[in-house]
Amino acid sequence: MGQFDQLTDEFLSALQFLAKLSAGDGGMTALCGACVRVLPVQRAAILIRERDAGLQPWAATDSVAAWVEAVQATAGQGPAVDAVAAGVPVLVADLAETDMRWPGFADELNRVEVAGSMVAVPLQLGVVRFGVLDLYRAEPGKPEPPVISAGLHIADLVIAQLVAGSAKSVHSAAQWWDQPLTSRTIHQAAGIVLAQLDIRAPDAYARMRAYAFAHGLSLAEVAALVVANRIRFDT
Repeated sequence: MGQFDQLTDEFLSALQFLAKLSAGDGGMTALCGACVRVLPVQRAAILIRERDAGLQPWAATDSVAAWVEAVQATAGQGPAVDAVAAGVPVLVADLAETDMRWPGFADELNRVEVAGSMVAVPLQLGVVRFGVLDLYRAEPGKPEPPVISAGLHIADLVIAQLVAGSAKSVHSAAQWWDQPLTSRTIHQAAGIVLAQLDIRAPDAYARMRAYAFAHGLSLAEVAALVVANRIRFDT
């Protein structure tokens, strides 16, 4: 059995185990958990590219990964954004160091103690790039080439699971592609801002991002305030 064949078996076994723990409804969270079980990483997250809203976090193994992904979604920049744009993995050797490739992303990370490294691996099927798999290590440093290769292979397995799950049945599709509540709230809020200002959808998301960045909030937090009518953009 080849190295990748063994990795495939380990990943699918871990995914099946985690799905059973969650009563068969693990979805993308189980995919993230399986990544951590078979790769030399401590955290994982999946972001999906949504129309007009850009990359949005859909699943994460823990609150630290979820927070970093929320920062990327709010800033509209970061390793995941570059990975899906270029179609190649993007490395961050030390999350604690300021990286001027993404000033908004780096500024937010500097406000808290986030240690370790990460690699953003694009999720793509042919020429279609629909998301990113972010893999985190607790220690800083560039991952070795075999780790990158393994991450690319696991990303292919993640895509295969999402595509296969979507094709099986309506229930399977809902399991894998159940949009997070925060993401739904962001789209609802964008619709409200669009109506308030009579602007295009991309501009509505940009207005909310700018407000979030200026007030030290996440995009999801601003969206919740808009929906609750605690923030208006037409005043």
